[in-house]
Amino acid sequence: MKIYAACLASYNNGTLYGKWIDVAGEWVDEIRDQIQSMIEASPTPGAEEYAIHDYDDLPNFGESPDLQAIADYARLVEEYEHLGADAVRAIVDNCNGNVDQAERDCENAFIYDCFDSYADEIADEMLQGVDPSIACYFDYKAHARDLRHDYTVINLGMVDVIIGAA
Repeated sequence: MKIYAACLASYNNGTLYGKWIDVAGEWVDEIRDQIQSMIEASPTPGAEEYAIHDYDDLPNFGESPDLQAIADYARLVEEYEHLGADAVRAIVDNCNGNVDQAERDCENAFIYDCFDSYADEIADEMLQGVDPSIACYFDYKAHARDLRHDYTVINLGMVDVIIGAA
């Protein structure tokens, strides 16, 4: 996970100068220090400001992002690596970039091949021990439809991210 911090003084003078900064595992102060050292090494005298011009393996936080949000997002991806970076990103997007809410959702999230398979598995567990002549009338589709109201489901193509109630 990287950001490209560009020196604005250089950019405004027609020179592309900046640095890719690895934010994975970094605290916000470490990110700020790396940006500051890039600005101090700028070929343009009097450089003071920067802008983030690109993101690698991160959502686009804009040109003037809250660096704390970037550090928090990177930490979240590392903490919930069992979900995978795509799932964490989808959860953050689903929370409109609110990393605090996304963290709560990640705590209650899991990956499944599809929600209907998950619902079917729950139904099969509920129906264990029920006489087969009665169980055959169970409506699996209706059960999945109704159960879906208790979860947030984000489709990632090959799998679903399922977020249970907190």
